Amino acid sequence: MGSMELELASAADAAAALAHAQEQLRAAEVASVVSMLALCDLHRVDESNLFEGAERWVRGGSDGTPLIGEFVSGEIAGLLGVGIGSAAVQIAQALNLRHRHPLLWQSVLAGRVRVWQAGAVADDCATAGLSAEACAKVDGWCATALQFQPWPRVRPRVAEWIIRADPELAAARAQNAARSRGVEIGEIRDGHVGVWGRLDAADGIALDQALDHVAGQLSGDETDGSDRGRRRAAALGLIARQALGQDPLPGAPARAAELVVRLSASAVADGGVDLGEVAIVQGWGAVLRSQVGTMLAGCRVTVRPVVVADAVAAVDAYEPPDPLRFAVIERNVVEVFPYGTRAARACDLDHTIPYEHTAPPGAAQTSLGNLGPLGRFAHRLKTHGGWQLGQPQPGVYVWTSPLGYGYLVTSQGTIRLRRPPAQQAA
Repeated sequence: MGSMELELASAADAAAALAHAQEQLRAAEVASVVSMLALCDLHRVDESNLFEGAERWVRGGSDGTPLIGEFVSGEIAGLLGVGIGSAAVQIAQALNLRHRHPLLWQSVLAGRVRVWQAGAVADDCATAGLSAEACAKVDGWCATALQFQPWPRVRPRVAEWIIRADPELAAARAQNAARSRGVEIGEIRDGHVGVWGRLDAADGIALDQALDHVAGQLSGDETDGSDRGRRRAAALGLIARQALGQDPLPGAPARAAELVVRLSASAVADGGVDLGEVAIVQGWGAVLRSQVGTMLAGCRVTVRPVVVADAVAAVDAYEPPDPLRFAVIERNVVEVFPYGTRAARACDLDHTIPYEHTAPPGAAQTSLGNLGPLGRFAHRLKTHGGWQLGQPQPGVYVWTSPLGYGYLVTSQGTIRLRRPPAQQAA
């Protein structure tokens, strides 16, 4: 395959070429997996051959996938340039995707979702042991999210959806995982040992917090520097020696936890709220609701009910008050730049229409309809980089790039609205 260098006369040409290349890349990925599945479909087994070692029909994927000839993996391995085992894994992923995740599969064929992204979801569901029926639930949730949200936003939620699709199976997996708990200490290498372990979720979170607490009390002399990782390593050693009666640990305050219950305004009005089977531990992941009590044992718990309201009073002040800030970051949980992934709580709240400090009282410039979370770099793009932003409705953002590409951003994700006309890109 020879080298190719494009002659592009302008930034607009380069942007158009990049967009076209991405389309071709997706098309090639789809063509590859479709062709591989066609080979599986068309491959025939000589059922009259009864000799030992002759080819048989085998199930190529998980529950709900068809039988395929087992020798087709050899043909596909050669075409892909991979080993037979790797080819079998790719075949299983493709079959699982097509037969157990039909909505994701259609999104892949339409070019809306990348093959590797949909394949990762199919793999997770297969590894979790989900039935085809349970996969259909995950399929619907995931296909919808991936149409609008970038992969880094969707990926962490797959584990939640897998639990939600079959809570009883999730509980069984948790019981099985408990049997594999353990901690191993490796051999001494260069004066150090490796530590590996698998803990109960509550114990793991408690250990993480304990390491942070003890590490924060250590002096620089004890850690040979201020690096967080080295401090935590020293803290683990101190915890071990304290258990043996050698070194005292610094005192620790009682653990505190904030339990956030998110409710819609309509749910509150109707009375009675179903909290569901799954709880999200911020920064950690999804667990069964029944596991939350164990995690909160020994904590001082503050319960914060957050009602996602459609209206919070606007103010004149530049800085939004706490109720308004909470409402914005609950409405848009990540920054509102196209395909944003930065958590809203780590962003500044940007005024869509720049705040005018000389405006008269009552202008109410700081409102749900004029605020949105933006990271510092995205804010610089808006302020100094030529990006244009409007907010036609509260929580709905319309961006136009310097080269004329348009994007619609909502709480559900991003849609690319348009490309610049061909004559503009010339």
